[in-house]
Amino acid sequence: MLVLMANKWSLCISTLTWLTLLSVTNSVRITNLKVPHTYTLDRNTEPDPLVLDCEYEVEPREKGFVLKWLFNNHSIYQWIPQVKGFAMGIMKSKIDTKIFTMEGSPGVITITKPDWNMTGEYTCAVQTFESTDKKSARLQIVVPESDFVLETKMDGEQSDVDIMCAVQNVFPQPQLSVMFDTKIIDSVLTHTDQNSSGLYSTTVRTRIPRDKLESPTPISCSFFLLGTTYTKRRETIFYGK
Repeated sequence: MLVLMANKWSLCISTLTWLTLLSVTNSVRITNLKVPHTYTLDRNTEPDPLVLDCEYEVEPREKGFVLKWLFNNHSIYQWIPQVKGFAMGIMKSKIDTKIFTMEGSPGVITITKPDWNMTGEYTCAVQTFESTDKKSARLQIVVPESDFVLETKMDGEQSDVDIMCAVQNVFPQPQLSVMFDTKIIDSVLTHTDQNSSGLYSTTVRTRIPRDKLESPTPISCSFFLLGTTYTKRRETIFYGK
């Protein structure tokens, strides 16, 4: 009888403990993290602000609420009820701390004049005295090319055909491929530079024996930016002279 009562008492304690932990776990939680997968800068216009949003739920009984934004694990923004939100760290001069009043949520931040070096992992963290939650998402900034060219040259009718393809000032790093007809050319010489602004320029060169090319033959060059769906293609037609 005593053993049965002890087991029941142990079960009650375990159930109460589980319910308490469940209540604490659900006291504050992030319901939606809005971070775009990619953000493409327009070379010809002033960039639009980059807006991030962290939607959350918190129980009214919770005390000590704090919301933070982090970039690559470094704090960049903090908001506490009844205290004005403030930016910090490497984005102190980039974050508009007034945007949340317009959007109606303290989880909203806007980054003015975004640049390529703002690529990385963004984390929203919420906490109270009793519980915490956080979610992260990666953002890739894309800088389109300033120039993309494909050139072919042949010194004489029996000469080999020289092909040059180049893309200038892009981010992230481009990967180029050259094709003639439907065949990818594996034997190419590739040169890549990264300038002081962090942008990449890549040139590929190759040579095709004249007897492998019929007239007319399409020659093309394409590139994509690593980690993105951004891609471009150029094509020219070889006529044998």
